[in-house]
Amino acid sequence: METKPEVLALNGTTAVAFNVPTTTPLATTPIILENVDNTLLDMLKVRILSNSTLPLLTLFSSWNANPEKNLVHNLTLINWRSLHPYVIPVVFSNESSVINECNQASVITLPLPAVAADGIPVLKHMYRDVMNLFNTSFYAFSNGDILFTKELIHTLAQMIKSTTEDMRKPILIVGRRTNVENVTIDEGIDWQNIKRISKSRGKLFTGLAEDFFITTPTYPWNEVPEVVIGRRAYDNWLVYNSRKMKNNVIDASNTILAVHQTTQAGNFEGHGHSNRDYNHNLLIKMYKNIKYYAGGLACVERFTQYKSKQFQIKTRKVHRSCSV
Repeated sequence: METKPEVLALNGTTAVAFNVPTTTPLATTPIILENVDNTLLDMLKVRILSNSTLPLLTLFSSWNANPEKNLVHNLTLINWRSLHPYVIPVVFSNESSVINECNQASVITLPLPAVAADGIPVLKHMYRDVMNLFNTSFYAFSNGDILFTKELIHTLAQMIKSTTEDMRKPILIVGRRTNVENVTIDEGIDWQNIKRISKSRGKLFTGLAEDFFITTPTYPWNEVPEVVIGRRAYDNWLVYNSRKMKNNVIDASNTILAVHQTTQAGNFEGHGHSNRDYNHNLLIKMYKNIKYYAGGLACVERFTQYKSKQFQIKTRKVHRSCSV
């Protein structure tokens, strides 16, 4: 029997609940992973440090200085830096206080290349800059409150190792986040503790919220509209449009743990900001009608998983309403 999980989506400019039918039920508890092949990662580390292979990922974000988010951002910097040498972390900012905290964490900073909607960073230009400056196998924007573990680097390493994926073609990897409230410094600085708290008090968020976008160098960011980060609608549009353009879209929720550090601002923070409908208004003006729900994870046909500790990329059947 087909399941119809209730999720939030945009209807015009209003967030409403509706049922998305799917033949693959969405999970409701955090996914804990114990399948990492440390031998593969150790070998890859040696090769990266000897410059015989590329780092896996350039991972970037941007945020404003905010005293209420100091711990969140500091934990993000520590966490992303811990992914070295597989990952090159980058923060875009023009604010001296943000630049200083990044310098203290040994994280690279770059100036904002383009802004819109009263100073909000435009996503595509940040991708352009990191792709021009850093030579890695993948490039990813992530919201600045997301913590990762070594499952991220293992998934990307397995993607490269896979014989089924053509890395020369555009690939978009997305996933579902796990919300954890009030992450402490001790919890956030250690991969094992991040996994532990995701299991003990984490809650998987809606499949219509995508917080990170991992792409190959051939992904056509130059063709993406000038959507801004931190405002709703752009995430579902990116997945929807990638599916429509026949790019290789992969849901890595089963193999990448992405922990959202939930604060008093809650889990729908972007819905309360000024210019909250900037992206929606821009996209509707350009494309008239957009099936946002077709950009949810329930509509992504390809997904990663571990079976008997073997990494796999599989294809699933999605509901006919997911058609683009």
